[in-house]
Amino acid sequence: MRRLLMLVFLLAAAAAVQSADVKVYAFNAGVLKTQTQLILKDTRPGTPLDIPVPFLVIRHGKDWVAFDTGCNGEVSKDPVGYWGEAAVKAFNPVIRPDQEFREAIKVLRLKPRDFTAAIISHGHLDHAGAIDNFLGTTVPIYFQKAEVAEIRKVLDGQDLTAYVPGDLKHLDELNIREIEGPLDFFGDASVVILPTPGHTPGHQSLYVRHSGAQSFIYCADALYMLESMEKFIAPAIAWDVPAAMQNINWFKFEAQIGVKVIPSHDPDYWAKSAWAPHQMVP
Repeated sequence: MRRLLMLVFLLAAAAAVQSADVKVYAFNAGVLKTQTQLILKDTRPGTPLDIPVPFLVIRHGKDWVAFDTGCNGEVSKDPVGYWGEAAVKAFNPVIRPDQEFREAIKVLRLKPRDFTAAIISHGHLDHAGAIDNFLGTTVPIYFQKAEVAEIRKVLDGQDLTAYVPGDLKHLDELNIREIEGPLDFFGDASVVILPTPGHTPGHQSLYVRHSGAQSFIYCADALYMLESMEKFIAPAIAWDVPAAMQNINWFKFEAQIGVKVIPSHDPDYWAKSAWAPHQMVP
């Protein structure tokens, strides 16, 4: 029912307004060296897999919006010291200092303070890692309310594995905005936040409608790889596996009706993508 309501929401909003002037840029924020079974459950155990870490920057008219931030730059200096031995053993980061958010966006002549907003899919180390780049700005950072509640468990001392305390320690110094449910960000159905809990309690994905281009859903970690959708393979890491599979089933439906579905960590998909400063072509 939740997925049906979101579909109705998107169709109604899109029918009501004209296409906006939207440009999308994808940033290569490094690679995590892992194994396939840690991404796709019980699939090709022991097979190495290098997964890309992307984040998006969207231009809507004169406004700039970030979706995710990649990893914190400290990872490029001391991965084990910053993430811990267990995280690095599972997902060994290969990241340059110039791939941290605030450095990477310089190719578009942007600084963190230039953004209208940042939208964060969830609080994990490769998605919210560089939210501290917005310190000293008033840029609103949008999370689902359920995700903020999960992050606060980490700040209270609980060990939630992929949530890194160093990434999140400045939460109360940032302009955090908590939302519940979908949000048509600009009111024209061009940039829509979609709740997709499953990977984490407050995970969210992004729907983007281009002017003159194919609409797409950037799934973030609601879909690691297209193979998961094509073969209906469960993710190896999920807070709620049935909910995660519901998302994947919904993405497959969206693909069937002509919406491009973009996974977060699919090396084959991102090998064919144009990286910033070139526009992303879904």
